[in-house]
Amino acid sequence: MRRLAGVRARNAAEKTTAQRPGNATGTPPGRPAGPAGRQRARERIAAQRAARKRAEVRRRLLLSAGAVAAVVAIVVSLVAVKLTSSPARLTASESSAPAAVTRQVTTVPDAALARVNPGQVATALQKVTTSSSPLTIGGKPAIVFVSEESCPFCAAERWPLAIALSHFGTWSQLGVTRSAATDIYPDTATLSFRAARYHSTELTLHTTELTDNAGHTLQAPTSLDRELIGSYDVPPYVNSADQSGSVPFLDIGNQYILAGAQYNPQVLAGLSATQIAAQLHDPSSPVAQAIDGSARIIIAAITQVLHDHSSRG
Repeated sequence: MRRLAGVRARNAAEKTTAQRPGNATGTPPGRPAGPAGRQRARERIAAQRAARKRAEVRRRLLLSAGAVAAVVAIVVSLVAVKLTSSPARLTASESSAPAAVTRQVTTVPDAALARVNPGQVATALQKVTTSSSPLTIGGKPAIVFVSEESCPFCAAERWPLAIALSHFGTWSQLGVTRSAATDIYPDTATLSFRAARYHSTELTLHTTELTDNAGHTLQAPTSLDRELIGSYDVPPYVNSADQSGSVPFLDIGNQYILAGAQYNPQVLAGLSATQIAAQLHDPSSPVAQAIDGSARIIIAAITQVLHDHSSRG
């Protein structure tokens, strides 16, 4: 879990264009999101963050206990004039995504997305409520995603984000990995963005993977990451100040924010990346309902951001 700092924001327009399924709040078309639904969504993200923080505390306590034990062992060894072998270190794992996984993730059709109801399982994105400049990079609306490969909620969120972005551009060099074996929802299968490339004539994508799945530092947060998280990974976009600054964090054009995962990673438990990808085209699958439903919400938000960008000329 990382804490970063500082940025700007913008009021999101209410209107979503008709070319994409769903709407940015995650409710079926024509049905406004009610206060109870929004509260449940915020409570779900709060529960995710609390679980993540508890797991991190447990991990640190275990590491501390391990360090103390190591010191005791060394002292005993020196007294006995005998050295013991060093404990094995955690090894990170990441590999290229199989061609079938990449194909299935990047070809989920609108028809399949339209058959899932995101309001049943997926958390809505938060609309930015303050006024400031839209987020653009290279003259195009920008999407910023900050995560950790060790984080199970980040693992869950990469699936719908990859699907959504494939509707506006093309992916190459996607990877596959798993979340940490020692965290909550251990070994959650996921995609990896660390070496991925994304090309779009409409959008600019900026991703940062802070750690590998063994918790080792991977990519340093950029000044943009710090600025956006400092502005939007805080209340009112999270429930309380002690939930600020954690990942996954998603910013869509400074108009829509996600601080947490859109759905419970438990739905992916025990599945490989190949098994998850194979279910994405089947709207009746619980996996597709969670992932495709979440992707549908992201697509609607991106569509709105692109509409607003073109309206400004």
